[in-house]
Amino acid sequence: MSETTRDLPADERAACLIAERVLGATAIPWDVDGRQGAVDAMLILPSGKRAAFEVTKLAADGALQIDSILGRDNHAWPAPGRWWWSIEIGSPYDIPRLRKCYARLALLCEQYNVNSPYALWRANYEDPDLSWLIEDSTSDMHGYPSVPAVEGNLKRDVMVVPSGRGGGVDRSLNGLRSALDEAFLRPHMNKHLDKIARAEADERHLFVPLHFTALPFNVAYGLMEGDALPTTPPPLPISVTHLWLAPQFAQRVLLWTPDGWQQHYPYDNPHDRDE
Repeated sequence: MSETTRDLPADERAACLIAERVLGATAIPWDVDGRQGAVDAMLILPSGKRAAFEVTKLAADGALQIDSILGRDNHAWPAPGRWWWSIEIGSPYDIPRLRKCYARLALLCEQYNVNSPYALWRANYEDPDLSWLIEDSTSDMHGYPSVPAVEGNLKRDVMVVPSGRGGGVDRSLNGLRSALDEAFLRPHMNKHLDKIARAEADERHLFVPLHFTALPFNVAYGLMEGDALPTTPPPLPISVTHLWLAPQFAQRVLLWTPDGWQQHYPYDNPHDRDE
């Protein structure tokens, strides 16, 4: 990694490192020294050309906030009773109330020997927090009676994670173009595209770390687990000459150039892609 990029935010630093490894370039921070509307970095390519380099994440609404909040707790809340519990969070707005009521709801379930608040709700148990969880929140709780919260010296905290996703897999990535069409309509994208368009450079690169919620599940999983390359160009304005897609949890990075799609495997270890 270039010494000059060490003070960049983590996502920009990781993106610059990937570009340096793939292209043999040198990344220079550019949005510094009071520059207004500047791209995040300038890449000096082996040919001597300069590439404007802008980094922006894509994620579903609230997904990055959920990750940040739960990450501060190490995705674990204190176990309230005898069983191990897991909680899936669907919205960051659920977290404050759920943090206050999860322990009581878990103990209530253990008292009636049911492994989910949903079972109590179906039995018409009246409780305002229970009704909120089932009817108004996008989160869920599940208990495991056969897995004790305390087992000898082992103490199992409640595991608190974002809600899971599922479905079929688009291994051919035929749906990527339409998924990007929709994703690029998100309001923050215009700001980044405008910055690239104004940059004085030989090439203009947009680097997009893709949270696993950023695209429909079938496309997101195809990007993470497959090895196919898309067959159609991405929906980019003419001012952007290169697009990088870095899917969360994937080993590969996709790069689109005027010559078509490429894939690269720039990570030393799995932790690099989550910087």
